[in-house]
Amino acid sequence: MMQRDLVTWREDLRKAVASAVLDFEDRYGYPPGENAVSEPATASAAPIAAARPALPAALADLYAVVDAVDLADIDNGFFLHSASHVVHVHEARELWRVRGRHDADVVVFASDGGGTQYALATPDGSPVYRLPPDLVIDGVYTSEDPRFDVAAPDLATFLDRLLQDVKRFAASGTS
Repeated sequence: MMQRDLVTWREDLRKAVASAVLDFEDRYGYPPGENAVSEPATASAAPIAAARPALPAALADLYAVVDAVDLADIDNGFFLHSASHVVHVHEARELWRVRGRHDADVVVFASDGGGTQYALATPDGSPVYRLPPDLVIDGVYTSEDPRFDVAAPDLATFLDRLLQDVKRFAASGTS
């Protein structure tokens, strides 16, 4: 995605989140927490630049327009980790490779409230893998779980699907 498209995505996501929490308390009986789409952190630019080319260009482009997404109250919850967190986890090699149903080097950049993580293949940034909770030894995620699969063919599609899920949740209370 081009930076202009990512800025549009960020603003559309903010509008969808605002709509989703508008009647949240009436719908669920308790007030929503802070659901935020944060601006890029100035301090994150240096670690992202230093992590290149280990980070796919698509992920670096995303972090140029957004630092983190915290959607704890949207459906099961969704979290786009901060740029500094992504770089730290990748450089520490906490989870850098997947094996089993798929085999690739990855960068974990997001998770949901159920413990599933999302990882972008490196070095080219395609596809995005869905990693349900499973065994991680020495930074290698290993799973034969059928839910361990391609979540999207690329980051742009993944982000668009996230936006559509938030819009559906705003309209119906479920995604």
